[in-house]
Amino acid sequence: MNAKGASPLPAALDLVLRILVGVLINIVLKILCVYAGCQVLLRKLLGLQDPGAPRPVAVAVPWDAAPRAPQSEAGARCAGGSDDGQLSSDEDVIADITADDGGAEAGAKLLLPKGAASAAGPGPTRLVQAAHIPVDAVAGADSDAWRLVGPYLRQYGSGALSSSTLWNPEFLHFFVPGLGSQPYVIGRAYNRTIVVGVGDPLAAREHWLALASGFRRAFPIATFAHVGADFGRLLRDELGYGVNDMGAETNIRVQAYAYGKKTRTIKNAVRDAKAGGVAVRELTAAELTPEVCDQLAHVTGDWVKQKAVGDSMLRVFIRHLDYENLHLAEGVRLFVAERTVPDADAQPGRTADDAAAGGGAAKAAGRKVVEGFVLVDPLWRGGEVYGYVTSLNRMRQGSHHGTLKLLYDEVMSAAKREGKEVLTFGFSPFFNLQLTPFMGALWVEAAGRFLFEFGNTLYQFKNLAFSKARYGGSVEGDAYKDPNVTMTHVYGATNTRLLDIGMLDLYVLLMYVGFFGNLDDTLFKMAGLRKSMGNSFSEEPAGAIKGAAAGGGGDE
Repeated sequence: MNAKGASPLPAALDLVLRILVGVLINIVLKILCVYAGCQVLLRKLLGLQDPGAPRPVAVAVPWDAAPRAPQSEAGARCAGGSDDGQLSSDEDVIADITADDGGAEAGAKLLLPKGAASAAGPGPTRLVQAAHIPVDAVAGADSDAWRLVGPYLRQYGSGALSSSTLWNPEFLHFFVPGLGSQPYVIGRAYNRTIVVGVGDPLAAREHWLALASGFRRAFPIATFAHVGADFGRLLRDELGYGVNDMGAETNIRVQAYAYGKKTRTIKNAVRDAKAGGVAVRELTAAELTPEVCDQLAHVTGDWVKQKAVGDSMLRVFIRHLDYENLHLAEGVRLFVAERTVPDADAQPGRTADDAAAGGGAAKAAGRKVVEGFVLVDPLWRGGEVYGYVTSLNRMRQGSHHGTLKLLYDEVMSAAKREGKEVLTFGFSPFFNLQLTPFMGALWVEAAGRFLFEFGNTLYQFKNLAFSKARYGGSVEGDAYKDPNVTMTHVYGATNTRLLDIGMLDLYVLLMYVGFFGNLDDTLFKMAGLRKSMGNSFSEEPAGAIKGAAAGGGGDE
């Protein structure tokens, strides 16, 4: 990997290449927008259903199906603490969604792909109507989404985004009682509607195919993002998707990890932050006073000023946090870094460095000001938390440069004390893309590599990857030099092969998650002519399509 933010080409050549490629892509996408507009008009003339409205779907479910610990050696070791006491019975859940199985059978044809009968499990099965459950970020853990999908998350939510799918308001869940859920999002821009399954299903592996095929029958245009290698292989082999590498996650084995020669700069930054008066503590829900929440919000506002993309544009891959309604439940934890400053100087608009300049009495008396924070979500397996993912990190401008590193160090120490296995730093888009084990559309592969090398002005792809990869010492091929830091790739699955309308769909997805803005804004920013991008998804939450959260179909 190149140095932080560096281009492999001279600055002038880099700029020319970005402009030329940007203009070419802009022209192609605008042509595809016109084509997509014609498709929308034709669909309306023919009275065809909106592609973002779910079709009614019934899925074959074993009679005795229920959430249970993963059938693996690792899962068996963690299965002792299952949350059976928190589960609603499958019969109660089904009653909430559909009156009877006969209605489900009458409402949808059961079109199972080859091999799907066995995917539902051996023995007698019943047809169950799938439901589309929206996430209620305000109600949080008291929402219907948590009541229905939560039991499956606690058993199978081992992905870095698994917990986020029940906290972020843009998510919905394709939910089949007895099997589990496929989290997804819906977005619309430039006459295109995208429906994207995000992450592996929250279900036992033997039920993945039944859920994936049911999800595609509900949304024939469905694609997938941020899936693991095993689920990607199923999508390719059983459902015919093309699969491409999307990037990598950096994972630290906390029980064995230690700083070495390659990571001494991190160790020194941690030491210096402590010496500079920065201290880290974990906050409980009771400690989330209005004053603390205001400080957290200000830290985020300060952080965003330094970044290429505003917080309001980012979704799906970035954890949602409402500072006026912050939930610390279901294993979510919040660590804050603070410094003590005089009462007169502890104003949200001032940094601790500003306050410290006021005199040595700062450390004698005063109050604590938040300099940065890290929110971690749990990684679940068999009803127990076996690790954490750093879902959100923020640091105030002017804070000690080692603040975030100290926060990570404290999170790792806490996880180690508690006997957890791993801390993952989450997703680095387009980082260290590999041609194996999947090679889908060549243009998708080329687009990812181009964005990582030349798209840092749009979103700081290299900076993000560098900040995480440095914990592994250095990258050697498809691994880190430190064996206690691993690299896990995640993949995207599409129906496209050639350069077609799928190119516009990919643009809409990248625009949806916040990496891109509107077409011309993105071009100007890539050329260095604009500092910010407009994004049409910003004005309506998640770009969600009305009616998608219901159990049946229908136009918008």
